[in-house]
Amino acid sequence: MHRLLLFQADFVNWGAEHQWWLAAAVASIVCWIFVGRQLTNELQQRRLALLMSLIPVAIWASVSVQLLQAPPPLRLDLILPFHICYFLNLLLPFMLWRKSYFLFEVSYFMVMAGCIQALLTPDIPQSFPHPFNIRYFFVHIGLAQSILFAVFVYGFRPTWRSFGKAFLWSNIYFVFVAGINLLLGTNFMYLCKKPPNPTLLDLFGEWPWYILGGELLAVVLFTVVLLPFLRITRPAPEQRRTGIS
Repeated sequence: MHRLLLFQADFVNWGAEHQWWLAAAVASIVCWIFVGRQLTNELQQRRLALLMSLIPVAIWASVSVQLLQAPPPLRLDLILPFHICYFLNLLLPFMLWRKSYFLFEVSYFMVMAGCIQALLTPDIPQSFPHPFNIRYFFVHIGLAQSILFAVFVYGFRPTWRSFGKAFLWSNIYFVFVAGINLLLGTNFMYLCKKPPNPTLLDLFGEWPWYILGGELLAVVLFTVVLLPFLRITRPAPEQRRTGIS
């Protein structure tokens, strides 16, 4: 592992490696959901979901432990799980095992709005097989497949009420992480400085404006990922002709 930490090769967004990771993400998500839907026993589904969600947790933990043993300086931002995706990575196994709809409501929007963007515009300078690269993609793919497993196997659905809960709790978490950043001098959630790679936050300028812009962007993206679940109730043909309600 220590030798792999010294591996140096630049990751290229939308290069061949990136495309392979995205293809692997689609294949993995489809396979886990397909197997889950074949199981008719709820306990078997929950066991499968737990296994699926613990794989990225194990990879994250393995890399973090190795970093603790690496030569100084100690990079707390690379070890502690306060970036939202790494935090959710630890939370979703509990959500899937307990079939917690509340945790699904809060996590769905953060994962589908944030994690998908992270897969499309990765903030990872190292190429495969660097452990950071493997950890990054396993965690983000794991988040997407955990949420989609809950949708297509458990039958969970987000609502406008879920939207409000997710927005509230994400901001509570941001305040908590801001305190962590002040205490440790870190940049979790990019609250102190934008990611080095191009992201949608670049549209809003420098600190602190990109944070305010990120709030607006969250509202837009949360709405977009909710749209597939909104039902439009159309009046019956007779009602449309006569105006009877």
